Amino acid sequence: MRLKLLLAYDGTGFSGWQIQEKPQPPPTVQGTLEAALGRLAGRPVRVFGSGRTDAGVHAHGQVAHCDVPEKPGRTGRPGFDWRHGLNAVLPPSVRVLAAEAAPPDFDARRDAVAKTYVYQFWREGRFVPPALAPFVWACGPLDEGRMRAALPSFVGERDFASLRNAGSETRGSVRRIFAATLDAQPPQEFYPPHAPLLRLTVTANGFLKQMVRNMAGILAACGRGKLAPEAVPAMLAACERAAVPAPTAPPQGLALARVDYGPADPSAGR
Repeated sequence: MRLKLLLAYDGTGFSGWQIQEKPQPPPTVQGTLEAALGRLAGRPVRVFGSGRTDAGVHAHGQVAHCDVPEKPGRTGRPGFDWRHGLNAVLPPSVRVLAAEAAPPDFDARRDAVAKTYVYQFWREGRFVPPALAPFVWACGPLDEGRMRAALPSFVGERDFASLRNAGSETRGSVRRIFAATLDAQPPQEFYPPHAPLLRLTVTANGFLKQMVRNMAGILAACGRGKLAPEAVPAMLAACERAAVPAPTAPPQGLALARVDYGPADPSAGR
C-alpha cells in the first residue's frame, strides 16, 4: 500500500531531510522517519519527500510517500492507524499530521505543482522570546518599505541562478515564482512592545538550493540600507551567485509551509 504522509518537524536537531551515506551518519528527518516506519512495518521502508530541507530548516507541511504492508508486522491487523502508530514511536520533534492511502503511482516530489516556504525576520533588537528563537532570524531593525520595494523583482519565471548556492544537483535554474509577500505579524502576546515580526511567504513551482534563504538575505540587506531595491533586477539578470553581495540568511528562520498537488498555479483564484 502506498502511504501519503503530511509531516511537521522542528529541524533544529537534524542535518536536513536527506539521509547521508556516511559511516556514522548524522540524524536526519528521513532517517528518523524510516526507522519508525521499519519498526512498525517489520521490514525496511524507504520514504521519499517532496523535497529536501537543509540542516536547521523546519517544516509545517512536508509531504512524503512510502510503500507499507497492508498488515503491519507490529500488529498483524489491517486498517492500521499509521498516524497514531508513527507518532507513538517518533521523537517529539517530528509529527505526522495526516497519513492516508494514496494511488500506487503517487509521487510526493514529481506530482507536486508548487511549494510554499515562509521565512521569519525578528526585528526587535532588545530581546528574542525563547519560544520563537529557534524559528526566526534575530536580524534586528529592518525597513519594511525598502524590503517590499524589492519583492516584485522576484516574481515571475526566470533563471534564478543568482540565488542558487553551490552543491546543487539540479541542472536547470529556471523557476517560476507565483507569489512573494511580506507581512507584519500581530504583536507577540505576553511580551513588552516590540517591532513586529516579518514573514516572507514565497510560492513557486520549484526552488533551487537555498534559494529562499538567499532571497531573505537580499531583502534584509535592502531593509538595512546596504542594498538598493532597484539593484535587485540586475543581480538576478547576472545569473551567477557572485553577483549578489548579500549573505545567505541563516536556516532557522525558514520552514516548508505547504506542498500543492492541485492546479498549476496555486495562487490563481486566491
